[in-house]
Amino acid sequence: MKTVVVFGAGLVSPPLVHYLLDTGFEVVVSDKNMAKAEHLVGGHAHGRVAECNLDNEKSVRTLVSQGDVIVSLLPASLHPLVAGACVACGRHMVSTSYVSPAMRGFDAEAKKKDLLLLNEIGVDPGIDHMSAMRVIHREATRGGILTGFSSWCGGLPGPEADDNPFRYKFSWAPRGVLVAAKNSAKYLRDGAVVELPAARLFSNPAMVEIPELGQFEGYPNRDSISYIETYHLGKELQNMFRGTLRYPGHCRLYRNLIRLGLLDEEKTYDFRGLTYLGLMEQLFGAPVQTTIPAKLGVDEAASPLRALEYIGLFRETEIQPRKGALLDVLEERMTAHLQYRPGERDMLIMRHDLTFSYDKGQRRERITAVLKEFGIPNGDTAMARTVSLPAAIAVRMLLEGRIAERGVVIPVMSSLYEPILNELESMHIGFTETRERIS
Repeated sequence: MKTVVVFGAGLVSPPLVHYLLDTGFEVVVSDKNMAKAEHLVGGHAHGRVAECNLDNEKSVRTLVSQGDVIVSLLPASLHPLVAGACVACGRHMVSTSYVSPAMRGFDAEAKKKDLLLLNEIGVDPGIDHMSAMRVIHREATRGGILTGFSSWCGGLPGPEADDNPFRYKFSWAPRGVLVAAKNSAKYLRDGAVVELPAARLFSNPAMVEIPELGQFEGYPNRDSISYIETYHLGKELQNMFRGTLRYPGHCRLYRNLIRLGLLDEEKTYDFRGLTYLGLMEQLFGAPVQTTIPAKLGVDEAASPLRALEYIGLFRETEIQPRKGALLDVLEERMTAHLQYRPGERDMLIMRHDLTFSYDKGQRRERITAVLKEFGIPNGDTAMARTVSLPAAIAVRMLLEGRIAERGVVIPVMSSLYEPILNELESMHIGFTETRERIS
């Protein structure tokens, strides 16, 4: 029996682990919280858990050596640690995160050892790449030349669960959400490169329509320019943009949180004996209902007061983190108060708009592809399904010898995206396409 070792038993792990167990593979799960790993395996005959000290290279390699394919669902910064062990032990690896420079550094050695390190095989990144490349390659066979590309994606509470001032609940790692809010961005607009520093990430949100759900607020997602080369796009391309979707009001709220310094992770504090309200008064002065709007130069209605109060930052209770940065406090408060209640659904929404030129520029058409996936009440979230099922399918393909690619790879070739998207569609995870002529 082939064995898969999974590092991480977090929020998005269950669909992957259950898919692989149900498919007939042995699955070994390791997490710093062994009770969580035990719960995830659920006593399955082919499932087990294993301890691993991520600070000990020998411990990591010992666990890696037990698997035929290794899956890392750890925080992104730890993927190179697992990748190094995989290359040293001669094991394939699958990850849902972006390819980092450190990960890219394993490419030559992985190819030399006939290994695949498959990355960006989740939802964003992952399903976004695969679904876009399917359209781009299909239209190329019809003579279409891509001139414009935009892709939007967001993981959010379903409309009936949109009930707090943040208009957000956590369906994946809370810290990842907050750290991502501090990324700079780069994209192509009308043939020119636009670079947006982190301080302006939320400065000019777009409004994006999702059929039957309404309008959402969007902002740029990291470096869109790099995907021009990744997707092998030509010089005719004038627009290239990848963005994140949120409910309206998100960008103003996060812009204010950043201006207040609450996402800072550089300066550390000793919080012992200090209440949440005491910290806020220490930072901004009392009374905070007046000083915070004044600091931001806005009236109370436009300030983040309601959001901060909702997560308990104005309470006279002692701060839970004993020491740390302001981001640690914000993360702890948001984690405590922005959880899904039993029976609530999350949703994953994605929209691509691709503009093509045909017949030597005589005809232009826009193809819009929309994905809407909702979580299962009291079951798997939409985020977990769309992140981990593509990875699970790829693991199965690897174990069955159906992937020939080697080195550090992302799923932009038809040999990967066609079978994965086809299987996702059999699970009712797929896109609805519309086409319109624009000239």
